[in-house]
Order: sequence, then C-alpha cells, then structure tokens
Amino acid sequence: MAIARDIHELLYRHDCVVVPGFGGFLTHYRPARVDEARGLVLPPAKDISFNKDLVRNDGLLADRVARRANTDFDGANALIEADVVSWRRTLAERGRMELPQVGVLFRDGAGNLRFEPDPHANHLRDAFGLRPIAARPVKREATPVIPMDTAPLREQDRRTNWMWAAAAASAIVFGASAWFLTMGRTGGPESAGIWSTEEVPTYTERSGGIPSLDEEGALEELALKEGSGVRELDLGDGRSLYVDLGAPIDSTHVEVPVPGPINGRYHVIAGCFAEQENAERLVGRLKERGFAAHVVDTHGGLHRVAFGTFPQRQAALEALAAVRRHDAPDAWLLIQ
Repeated sequence: MAIARDIHELLYRHDCVVVPGFGGFLTHYRPARVDEARGLVLPPAKDISFNKDLVRNDGLLADRVARRANTDFDGANALIEADVVSWRRTLAERGRMELPQVGVLFRDGAGNLRFEPDPHANHLRDAFGLRPIAARPVKREATPVIPMDTAPLREQDRRTNWMWAAAAASAIVFGASAWFLTMGRTGGPESAGIWSTEEVPTYTERSGGIPSLDEEGALEELALKEGSGVRELDLGDGRSLYVDLGAPIDSTHVEVPVPGPINGRYHVIAGCFAEQENAERLVGRLKERGFAAHVVDTHGGLHRVAFGTFPQRQAALEALAAVRRHDAPDAWLLIQ
C-alpha cells in the first residue's frame, strides 16, 4: 500500500499515473455543476477512471518512489512490483481493495476488475479549498396584470362621439371652400405664390480659357523640387510632359523578428526513454507525421518525448484526446 499515497499525490499534477504491470489511473476534468436532487452547487473536479490495459512503465511512478525511498530506478521498480503482487493477492482473497483518497478496486460477478473512485477526493489543484454550497432557488415576484375594462359603451357616450365627428367634418368642408374662393379672387395659384415657377439659374462662360500644354511657358511653371516625385517625359518633337509619380518609396531594410517556440507548461507525452538516441529517433518520426515533437526534459534518468507543448490546459486536453484516439492510447499529460 506504500505506493497508494504516491498515486494520490501524482494525480494532482498529472492526468495519467501508470502502475507497471497492473493498470493506469486517468483523470478527466469536470466543470462545476448543480446537483438538483441534493440542492447543491458542486465545484469543478477531476473524475478518476481506471484502465487495466495501461501497463507500460513510463517512469513517472518509479521516479516518485525512487525519490521517496532514496533508491535508484531499478530499486523503485522492485518496490512497485512487490506492491502489485500484494494487490493481486488481496483481490484474489477478498475480492476488494481500497486505495486511500483514490478509490476502490473490486471484482464483479464475472470476475472482471472494476474501479469506484473516492467521491470525497478532488485532485484538481485549481479547486483546492472549494466546498459544495447550497443552491437556493431565486424567488421571482410575479408582475401584476391589470385587466382591461371591457364594459360596453353607454348610449349617451355613443351619441356624443357622433356629434364630435360631424363637427370635425363640417370644419374641414368649410375650410376647403374658403381656400378655393380666395384663389378665385386673387387670380389663381400664381398670384398667391403657390406652385410658382422658380427662376432657373444660368451659366455664364468664363472669359479666360484653360491654358493648353502647347502654349509656350506653360510647363515651365512646374518647379521640379527635389524629392517631390515630379518627372519629365519626352514626347518627341521637342515636347515634354511632367508627371507627378508621388513620393519616393522608402526602401530601407527592416529586420522582422522570427517568432520563437511556444512556451507552455502542458506537454502531451508520447514516451520516456533511457537512451537519448531512442528519444531523438521518436522525435524525428513524429515530426515526419506533422507533430511539433521535442524532448521536454530528462527526469529520473529518462528522456521524456512530447507530441507537442501547449500554453492552455484546454488545448492540451483536446490534443491529448485526439492523440489517444488516433495515434497513441498510452499518451498522457505532463504539467510543469
């Protein structure tokens, strides 16, 4: 059980912890959610799952055990193997084994190995210290609806409305008659100033003509200023044409900085190698396939090779899912 605590602490910083010869523990980000049944708002967390097919030694757990037990890499692997033998014996005898703050491993009725994560453990560092809070419903006050008055009009109101309508019609007819009588006495619309014809403005040609380019001395008035962009074009027969080509183009050479590599703390790891030559060979193969592969660092005597490095966690998780689905099911995420 000594490595159970190592697994628990590694899951805070890594999304995959492989126990060589036994299986791998994977974490998946889960956003905050509302538990309507219990009336709680749950903080974001990491959900833990177990994959019995992830048995290849990637060196992560061995490095942790070696530093804790103050031993070398081979000694750490021997300690891990001893715990794995003890785990298998416990499962065979009891059918159930608990890893504190990680979960419970058990055999189902068909003898298959199952895993139930610890519901009280949260391995998301960003959610450290957050606890579920009560979700109280918001009381919304209903807006009062004022009913419309649908009572029928009284007979007196109807008679009054008809009287007002008749008076308005009479006023319109009287006003129109007075206007036409006024037009007849004053001689029509023209004398009243209505629909009168406006005076059309006339155009008077200027006395001076536009100077021609052929006139002697017309082109001499163009001053050729240095740097103005005016150039003389020879038209033949002793004639020239001055053309403004605009300001001269600045041909000063400007150094454009070349962007450097993307720095990030999220690395999608493809594998770990004790020999640097093997790590560089894998980097070359991944680059041929279009990955931005590189050797991240040397940790515990192993050279860790990454498919790529990302500055944001979400982008790294999406890349990790794609790599696991199409290229390498054993890929895992390293956070530095």
